Amino acid sequence: MGGLLLSACSTLEGPAYGVYDPYESSNRTLYDVTDTVDQAVMIPVAKGYDVVVPNALQQGVLNVFQNLRGVGSGINGFLQGKPKAGLTDLTRVVINSTFGVGGLFDLASRAGLQNQDEDFGQTLAVWGVKRSRYIYFPFLGPSTIRDLPSALFRGAVPGLILGRSYHWSVTVVDVVSSRANLLTATGVRDASAIDPYAFTRDAFYQRRQFQIYDGSPPLDAFFDDFEDLDGFDEPYEEQESAALDE
Repeated sequence: MGGLLLSACSTLEGPAYGVYDPYESSNRTLYDVTDTVDQAVMIPVAKGYDVVVPNALQQGVLNVFQNLRGVGSGINGFLQGKPKAGLTDLTRVVINSTFGVGGLFDLASRAGLQNQDEDFGQTLAVWGVKRSRYIYFPFLGPSTIRDLPSALFRGAVPGLILGRSYHWSVTVVDVVSSRANLLTATGVRDASAIDPYAFTRDAFYQRRQFQIYDGSPPLDAFFDDFEDLDGFDEPYEEQESAALDE
């Protein structure tokens, strides 16, 4: 799969990690459908979870799922040629799985071992897939063709690790916990963004660039985001120009 993605994405022209949304029309449709379900179902459930479940327990649940995904993060650290990051994540898993009661308590962070948060999408970027088409995957959220396999794998990790001990309720808890953790961020977006779809897309690209560069993206990469949007927002620019002409 990595080879397929490399061949599909590595030759795309344009700024590395710049916004690239050739499927904007269909992406917006999928975003609207997902947002409708989110507003009607997920947000009320997440708000209820946020009210009922104590903050300490909410953090503990987030810690457990982060710990489950730590193995994949560690492996991707090694694949990216960052053995220190890989070893840090695998050490975190050992410490938190044992002394941290299955990851409920993040003792590794208290010991100075911070989560490296690596994934296969970042690995592909290090291997050369620096530009990729944006896609909004139903109920999964913003992604790119490069990052989609990693996003799907992330959702499957609890089942893969727990094996026969896995129950569908684990995924429900994971989804609700993750959505509750994003309530503040999406609330700010919906209250302030003129175009929530574009805001979500652009924020996704900036966050991925930040992760790929381990928190220190070069300045020229930062400005590329604003210099070349390849005309994907052109319909909206044309509408604005028409309004001014009137």
